[in-house]
Amino acid sequence: MKRLLITVATVVCAAAALAADLDLAGEWRLEKADEPRLTCPMKVPGGVHSALLKAGLMKDAFRGRNEKDMQWVGKSDWNVSREFDVGADFLAKKEVVLRLEDCDCFCTVFVNGQKVGETTDRFQRYTFDVKPFLKEGRNTIEGRFRSPENEADRRRAAKGRAFPMSNVIWAKNQAFVRKAACHAGWDWGPAVQVTGFCGTTKLIATDGPRVEYVYSTQDFNDDFTHCTLTVTAELSDGTKVEKKFEVDNPPLWWPNGAGEQKFYSVEFEAAGEKIVKKIGLRKVEVLNEKTVSAAGKDELSLVFRVNGRRLFMKGANWIPCSAYENEQTPGRYGQLLESARRANMNMIRVWGGGQYEKDCFYDLCDEKDILLWHDMMCSCAVYPGDDAFLGEIRAELGHQLRRLRDHASIAMWCGDNECLGAIGWYDETKKDPGFYRSEWIKRSKMQGELVAKYDPQRTYWPSSPCCGPGDFGDAWKEDSTGDMHNWDVWHENAPFDKNYEYHPRFCSEFGFQSFPSMEIAETFASKEQILARGPDFEWHQKNPGGNERIRKTFARYFREPKDVPSELLLSQFQQAMAIQTAVDAWRSEQPRCMGTLFWQLNDNWPVSSWSSIEYGGKWKPLQYLARRFFAPVRVILAPDGMVKVVNDTDKTYVGAVRAVFFPFDGGKMEIVDIGLLRSPPGSAVAAGSIAQRTDAALELLFLYSPEDSQMGFVADDFPIRADYKGELPKANVKAEIDGFKVTLATDKPAFWVWMNAKGIRGEFDDNAVTLVPGVKRVYTFEPADKATTHEAFKSAFSVTHLADVTK
Repeated sequence: MKRLLITVATVVCAAAALAADLDLAGEWRLEKADEPRLTCPMKVPGGVHSALLKAGLMKDAFRGRNEKDMQWVGKSDWNVSREFDVGADFLAKKEVVLRLEDCDCFCTVFVNGQKVGETTDRFQRYTFDVKPFLKEGRNTIEGRFRSPENEADRRRAAKGRAFPMSNVIWAKNQAFVRKAACHAGWDWGPAVQVTGFCGTTKLIATDGPRVEYVYSTQDFNDDFTHCTLTVTAELSDGTKVEKKFEVDNPPLWWPNGAGEQKFYSVEFEAAGEKIVKKIGLRKVEVLNEKTVSAAGKDELSLVFRVNGRRLFMKGANWIPCSAYENEQTPGRYGQLLESARRANMNMIRVWGGGQYEKDCFYDLCDEKDILLWHDMMCSCAVYPGDDAFLGEIRAELGHQLRRLRDHASIAMWCGDNECLGAIGWYDETKKDPGFYRSEWIKRSKMQGELVAKYDPQRTYWPSSPCCGPGDFGDAWKEDSTGDMHNWDVWHENAPFDKNYEYHPRFCSEFGFQSFPSMEIAETFASKEQILARGPDFEWHQKNPGGNERIRKTFARYFREPKDVPSELLLSQFQQAMAIQTAVDAWRSEQPRCMGTLFWQLNDNWPVSSWSSIEYGGKWKPLQYLARRFFAPVRVILAPDGMVKVVNDTDKTYVGAVRAVFFPFDGGKMEIVDIGLLRSPPGSAVAAGSIAQRTDAALELLFLYSPEDSQMGFVADDFPIRADYKGELPKANVKAEIDGFKVTLATDKPAFWVWMNAKGIRGEFDDNAVTLVPGVKRVYTFEPADKATTHEAFKSAFSVTHLADVTK
C-alpha cells in the first residue's frame, strides 16, 4: 500500500466536541450573471471553465485555436450557488464562520440572501462570521464572482498609471489583481482566467477559540545529535499554545539522493483539540559567502547546506500542472513529482507566475524528498506599491507563510520572478525607472519583514535572478554573484557550447524548446494540420518565433528531418542535447556553481515548450537524459577535451576513467585509460584530457568507469562526442519483447534510439540511448496503469533512431 505522510497538522476533535465542520464541497449551480439561462452544475472545489466544458457550454481551450473563442468566460461575471442543511446542534455553537481558501478571486458572498463578506485575493484565507445569517434546516449560499479581467482594467483606470506584465496576450493589466499571473496566458500557456471556489469552502462551528495554524521551530546542536522542537498552535483569539519536545538523535529528513526520508511524530492538545503532526526534522541554510576573484571582483555564493552538508541542487522549474483548475489533481501532482525524483532531482523551483499550490503538492514534496525554492507570487511585471495593494500581499503572506512553514521541503522564500529586471523592459518603466524601482523596493522590503516575522528560520531571497540580499542590481548576465537566468542559447540563438563561457554560482533558469510528440500533438490538432504545420498546430506555440528557432537550430547539429513527425521527435533530441550541455558545463564547476534548475519540468496544456515532461505525463528525451546528467556520479567531457568526474555523494569516489572510441562503421573499438583518480564528496575533479583526433567526425566517444570500480558506477551509454551531421550508419535495430522487457540489438551504431508505447502512459528505465553492434541492451517499461497487459504494450511498442528520422 502506498504510504503518504501528511506533514501538515491533523486536528482531532476531543470528546467535548468543541468544534464541528460542515464541508460545502460538492455540486453547486453555475449561472452567467447577465444570462441566467446559461446555467449548469459546477463542482466545488473547482473552476468555472471546467464546469462549462463538462456541460458542453464552452469550447475546449486545449483544442486547435479554441483558446481565442473562449475568452468571453474570463470577461464575464458568474454566480455560483447551492443549498445546504444546518442542524440545531451546529447552530447552538457559540460561533459559526465560513472558511474560504483559494477563492478566485473577486467574490461577494451571500448566505440566505444576506451579504456576509467579500474576497479580492486568490492567495488569502478568508473567515466570515455567518451565524447571524443561518437558520435551522435548509439554507442557501451564493458567490457572485466579478470578472478578474474587468476588475483589473478598473483598477488600472483608477490608478492612472500602467504596471505592465510581459507574455500576457489579452489581460494586459493582470499585475493589478492577486491571482496567478499565468491565468492571463504566458509564453507556454493559454489564457484561462480561472474563477470559482477553488479550495476549502466550509462552515466551522466552535464553542471557543479554534486552532488556525500549527507550526514548529527546530533548534539543533552542532553535530545534529539533539533537536529542541517547539510546536506552536495559533488560536483564533490570537493566543498561542506551545509545547517543547527534546529529541535525542533526531531522525533527519534529507533531500533526494542525500539520505533517508524520516519524520518525527508529535501529539498535544490545544483549545480542547488533539493535534497530531508529522514533522521532517532538518536544518536548511542558505550560504552567501563573499569572495574576491583573481581579477579583484567581489563575488557572492549561493549554496544550500542541509543538515550541515553542502549539496548541489539539481532540478527544474514548476508551473501550475494544468490550466484547468479541476485537472490539478493529486494524481497529476504525484506523477510529475515522482518523475522528478526518478530523474535524480533534489529541488523544484515553484515559479512566481503561478500559485501557492494545494496541500497535497507540499505533502508529496515532503514524501519524495524534493526541496522547494519557492517564489512568492509575482512575476515578469512591475507591481503597485500603494498601501491597499501591499495590504493584500501582506494578508496573503501572513496566511501562506504560517500555512506552509512546517513543510520540510521548503528551502527558501524568493520575493518574485524577474520583477527587478522587468523595470528595464517596458516603455512606461523606462521613462520613470526611479518610481518603479521604489515600488519594487517597498514590496520587497515588506516581504522580507514578513518572512522574518512568520517564518524566521528560512532565508528570504529578494528576487530571481538577483545578486543577493540588499543588492538591487540586474543579475541577468551576472555570473559571479547570487543566481542568474541564462537565456543566451534560446532567446539569442547562441550555440550550445556558449554555456561554457558562463560560470554561474547558481543558475535558476535556462532552457531550450521542443515540439510536442506526434502523439501529444494529435490531442489538439488533426493529423492534416500537423503535417501541414497549419494554424491549429502553430497556435500551440506561445513564444514568438519559437518554432522557426527550433527548426533553424537543426542545421547546426543535425541533418534535415525526413518529414514532420520526424521533425517533432528530432526537436526533442535537440532540446535534450542543449540542456545536457548546460548542466554538464556548470556541474563540472562545483563547488563554484552549486545549482542548476532548468526551465521547465511540466506543461499546463499540450504545447511546444521548454518542458521535459509533456502534458499528460509523457517523458521527453530530456527527462531521460536528466536522470543521467543529474546522476550522483558523472563523467563529463568539456569542449576543450578536459575530463572531469563529478561526485555528489557523501563518499569518496575512487576508480578509473576510460575513453572508448568506436568507429561509425562498426569496426574495432579502442579503449584508452585516462587515469585513476580520487573524487572527494561534493566535488568535480579533473581526471585528465582527451586530444582532438583527426578522425573524430567518424567515431563515437564514450567515457565511463569500469563496473567493478569501488562504487559500481557506470556512466550513461550516450556518446559524449559524435557528429550527427555526417552520413549516419543505416542501422537495423531489432527489438525482442518479453512482457514489459525489451531487448535491443543493432548491426551498426544507432544514435538516439527511442522506444515508444503509443497511447500507454508510463516510462522505460532508460531511453534515448546509443546502441553499438555486438552488445544487447535490456530495458523495462513500467506502465502507469497497472492493468495494462503485455499484449497491449507489445501492440503499442515501436522503436526508431536518428538515422530513421533524418535525410
